Amino acid sequence: MPSRRRRLSSLPSPPKRTPTFVYVVLALLCLGGLYVSKQNLVKHISGTVVDAYTGQPLAGVTLDLTNDTALAKTAGISLNDRASTDNEGKFDFPKATDNYSLTAQLNNYRKAEVKQSSALSTDVKLVPSILRGQIKDQNGNGIASAYVTLGDLSVETAADGSYSFSNPPESGTINAHAAGFRRGTAQYSRTVRADVTLQPFQVKAVYLDPADIATPGNLNNFLNSITNTGITAVIVDLKDESGKVLYDSKLPLAQTLLAGNDKRIPSLAALLKTLQDHKLYTIGRIVCFKDPVMTDIKPDWTLKSRSTGKPWADAGGYNWINPYKRDSWDYYLGLAEEAGKAGFDEIQFDTLHFPVLGKLDDIDYQLQDGRTSNASTRQDTINAFLKAARDKLSPLGVYTSVNVLGSALIENDDLGIGMSVTAMAPNVDYISPLIYPVEWQDGAFGIPKPTENPYELVRQSMLSAQSQLKERVAQVRPWLQDFSRGDIKYDETKVRDEIRAIEEFQQKGGSGWILYNPNSKYTVSALNVR
Repeated sequence: MPSRRRRLSSLPSPPKRTPTFVYVVLALLCLGGLYVSKQNLVKHISGTVVDAYTGQPLAGVTLDLTNDTALAKTAGISLNDRASTDNEGKFDFPKATDNYSLTAQLNNYRKAEVKQSSALSTDVKLVPSILRGQIKDQNGNGIASAYVTLGDLSVETAADGSYSFSNPPESGTINAHAAGFRRGTAQYSRTVRADVTLQPFQVKAVYLDPADIATPGNLNNFLNSITNTGITAVIVDLKDESGKVLYDSKLPLAQTLLAGNDKRIPSLAALLKTLQDHKLYTIGRIVCFKDPVMTDIKPDWTLKSRSTGKPWADAGGYNWINPYKRDSWDYYLGLAEEAGKAGFDEIQFDTLHFPVLGKLDDIDYQLQDGRTSNASTRQDTINAFLKAARDKLSPLGVYTSVNVLGSALIENDDLGIGMSVTAMAPNVDYISPLIYPVEWQDGAFGIPKPTENPYELVRQSMLSAQSQLKERVAQVRPWLQDFSRGDIKYDETKVRDEIRAIEEFQQKGGSGWILYNPNSKYTVSALNVR
C-alpha cells in the first residue's frame, strides 16, 4: 500500500479553470480604455469671427472644419464638418481633432483659412473684399461718370456717383476726376468706404502759338499779358496740321517728324513747369489723320485715290491717314500718353474725323470682307478711337477732349465724316465745338448776320448743344473767336459778348470756354467777364 500511494502522489494536479467573468471584465476594461482613448482624441472647439478692420462680430459666416485624417479615423469622427456663426459671431464644433484647419467665408469678405494644433478656441478675422465710396461735388451731390482709379484698378461712377473696387489693398489712394471739376484724391486705410469731394473748375482757356514758345521772351510776354484776366488754362500744340511733332518726343516714329527750331518747344518739361508755376491748367492739342508728313513715311496707312492708286489729297492738297487703319492709332495714342505722363492735364484731339473737302468719292478706304465706308462704320471708328484714348489716359488722371465743327451741333447725322456729338459724348470729358461767328452764313439760327451778333449766335449754339446732349451739356466747352478776318473786325465788345453768352448760359458754372487767336494776341480788356 505505501508504494501505491507514492505513485499516485507523483501524478500532476488538474488545471484550474479561469472564471468566465474575469474575461468579461478584461474585455470591458479594454473596450473602456479604447473608448476613453477615442474620447481623448475628440475636442470641442469654439471661437468668434470678427471684421478685421472694426473688430465687430460677424453673423452668418460659413465655416468649414477639416480634421486630421488619421486622428479622425482613429476617433471615429467625420473628416469634415460645417457650422455658421450666430448673431454674436460665435461658432463651435463639438467633434474636432487636435490638428485641424478652418476656412471662413462671407459675402463681401475675403476667404480666410486658419490651421491649428491642440487649440480649443480659435478666433478668425475676415478682411473686407469690397471698397465702396462716392464721388461728390461741394454740395454733397453724387457725380455721375466720374473716373476713379486705385493703383492699376479703374472704374466709372454710377448715376449717383457711387463706385466700388473688389479686393482692394488694405490702404491706398483713391484718385478721381470728372468734367467740370478739378482732380481729387482721398487716402484710406483699413476701411470699407472712401469718399472723394471734387471742387468745381471752369476752364477759361487761350491758345498759345508754338512760335511764342520757341521764341525767347515771347512766352513771358504772353504769360504777363494774361495775368489777372481770369484765364485758367492754356492750349499748346503738340502735333499740328502739317504733321510735325512740336516737342521733344521720345517715340521712335515721332523722332523723324520733329519740327524745326522756329516752332519746336525747346523743352516740354520746362514749359510745363512754367505754366504750372502760373497755376495754369494745361491742354495738349494733337491733330490726327490729316497728316501729310506721316503719309510719306507710312504709305500703307495712307488714303489712296481710286482713280490713280496714288495718295489721295483733299481740296487743300493735304494727304490723309486712313482712319480705318487701326495700326495708325498707336502713333497718335502714343503721343497722347507720352504728353499725359509728362504732366499735361488734358489731351485734346483735333481733326479726328474723315476727310471733309475734296473728291470724296475718289477715296479708296481699302476695307476688307465686304465692308463699306458709311455713317455707321465711320462713327464706330471715331468713337472706338476716343474710347481707346480715354482708356489709356484716364488711369493717368488725364482728361480727354475732342474738337468738332460748329455745324455738328445742329445736324443729326455724322456730317459724312464720322462726327456725331451724341455718339462721341460717352467717350470724352469735353466736346469743343468751333463756334466762330465768322464761319457761319447769314441766316444761321435765324440770325440775319451772325458775325454782327456773336452773343445770339453763341447762345443759340449752346441751346442746340443742350438739345442734342441733354444731361451731358456740362461737357460742352466751345472755341470762341478773338481774331478778325477781312472786313470783319472783332473788338472788345464782340469778344466780350461771346464770353458773356457762354457764362450766362452756364450760369457761372459749366465747363467754360476756349478763346482762339492764331498769334496769341488776345483782347485782354474783354476777359474776366462777370
